[in-house]
Amino acid sequence: MGQLSIEEFHSPFGGKLDPNNRWVLLHKVIPWMPLESDYAPQFTAKTGAPAKPFQMAFGAVYIQQRLGVTDRETVALITESPYLQFFIGLGGYQPLPPFDPSMMVHFRKRIGPDLMKVCNDMTKANGIAMIQELLAESQQEDGTDQEQQKQLAAIEEELGVKPASLEADSNWGTLILDATCVPDDIPYPVDLRLLDESRETTEKVIDELFKQLQGKIGRKPRCNRDKAHNLFLTIIKKKKPKREEIREAKRFQLNEISRNLRAVDDMIHCGAVLSALGSQLYHKLLIASEIYRQQQDMYDNDSRRIDDRIVNLSKPHVRPIVRGKAGKKTEFGAKISISDDNGFVDVDRISWDNYNEANDLIARAMQYKGERGYYPARICADSIYMTSDNKKFCADNNIRLSGRPRKKQAGAEMQTPEQQELFKSDLRKRSVIEGRIGTGKRKYGLDRILTKLVATSRTVIMMAFFVMNAEKILRLLRLLFVLVVSIYFAMLWLWASWRRSGRLWAT
Repeated sequence: MGQLSIEEFHSPFGGKLDPNNRWVLLHKVIPWMPLESDYAPQFTAKTGAPAKPFQMAFGAVYIQQRLGVTDRETVALITESPYLQFFIGLGGYQPLPPFDPSMMVHFRKRIGPDLMKVCNDMTKANGIAMIQELLAESQQEDGTDQEQQKQLAAIEEELGVKPASLEADSNWGTLILDATCVPDDIPYPVDLRLLDESRETTEKVIDELFKQLQGKIGRKPRCNRDKAHNLFLTIIKKKKPKREEIREAKRFQLNEISRNLRAVDDMIHCGAVLSALGSQLYHKLLIASEIYRQQQDMYDNDSRRIDDRIVNLSKPHVRPIVRGKAGKKTEFGAKISISDDNGFVDVDRISWDNYNEANDLIARAMQYKGERGYYPARICADSIYMTSDNKKFCADNNIRLSGRPRKKQAGAEMQTPEQQELFKSDLRKRSVIEGRIGTGKRKYGLDRILTKLVATSRTVIMMAFFVMNAEKILRLLRLLFVLVVSIYFAMLWLWASWRRSGRLWAT
C-alpha cells in the first residue's frame, strides 16, 4: 500500500482537506514509506499484538513536541482533528482515539536516536528537493520581475546547497558549533531530601518483603519512620539551617538507611525474594543503596563532591553539569553538542556526563565531508573550540576557523582591519545557533525535559531539533507558494494587458 493522498482521506462531514494546511504539507515532506522499512524490523509478525505503523508513532511524537502538550492531550487533539488524523496515516476521520495515551511512552522508546538521524536526513533531503523543483519551475516563468527574482534567490540560498558552478571537491558552506545543557524536570538536589526519599524506598521494600514472610518471622523489622521524617521536615522548613543541624540530620538518615538495608539482607536470608518486588521498586532499591554509599562517603570525608553523583532518585542518570553561565553555574540535565549545517540543525552528541565539546569539532567536520565529499569553507565556534589541534586541522584542510580567541591568545594575535571585519561577520553568523538554542528551550520544551528514561529523553531532545528543521522547510514552501501565486497573477495581468492593447490597435 502506497502513501495516502489527500484525495483518498474520507471525511464524514463532507468536503475535502485544505491542501495548503501545515499538516498536509508536512505529510508530503516526510518520506513515510522508506522510514517504515527502517522501523518495521523491531517487530515480529508471530508474537504480540499488531504494532502501530511508523507514521502513527512518529506523527504522534511530532505533534506532541510541536504543540507542547501532554500524552493525554496529544491523543485528545488527534481524536478531534481530521488534519492530525490524516497526518498520522489514518484513512478517514474516526471519532474514537486511535491509540491509548500510554502508547506514547513506547513510541518514544522505539524511535531511537539512530532512526531520528535517518528521518532528519531523509526529510531534509526530500524537502530541499521539493523546493528546488518549485524554484526551477518559477525561474522559468517570464513574468518574474527583479524583486521576485531576488526573493527566489534568497530562498535558494537558505537551502544550503552548493552551487553547481563551483568545483566538486572545493570547500563550501558554513558549519556552526555550540553546546548547551537541557535541564531535566527535577527539584534542586538537596542531599537531605535525597536521603529521606531513599529511606522511604527501603521502608517500602521492607513492607513488601514482610508480606512474603508472614508466618515465618515474628515481627516486622523496626523503622523510625515518623521520627526520621519529622526531623527531615524540621530542617528542610528552616530558611537558613545551621551546618551542624544539617550534618546531624544527615547522620540520622544515614543510620536509618543502613539499618533498613541490613534488615533487607536478613529478610532475604529468611526466604524473601527481591524479584517479587516488581521492576520499579527493585530498581529504586538499587539506586537507594548507591545513594547511601555516596552520601556516607561524603559524610565521612566531610566533602561535597563525589564521582558519578546521583542527584535524583527517579532519574539516576542525571548528573550536575557545571556550565558557569550567569545565574546558573550548575545545571542538572543532558549536555548536548549541536551544529548548524547551512541553516539546518543537527544533534551531534547527547551525554548526561560532562565533557569538553572542543573534541567534537574534528569529528563533525569529517562527518560533513563524508556526507558531501568536501569540507565546509568556514567553521564558526566559541572560544573553547580554539584549541591547537582544531586550529591545525582546519589549517591543513583549508577551513577558516572563526571564533573569539582565548584570553592568553587574544593579546598575541594581531589582526588587520580586513581580518577584524571578517571576524565580526563570522561572529554575527555564529549568533544564529544561539537563536536555535533559545527557540528550542523557549518553544519546543528543551528548558525542561519531562521524560524519565534515557532512551525517551534522547528521542525528545532530537525531535525538538527535527521540528525546527521541518518548520524551516514549511516556511520556505509557504513563501515559495506565495511567490508562485504572485508570479501567476502577474502573468495573467500581462496577458490581459496584451489582449487589451491588441484590441485597441485593431480599432
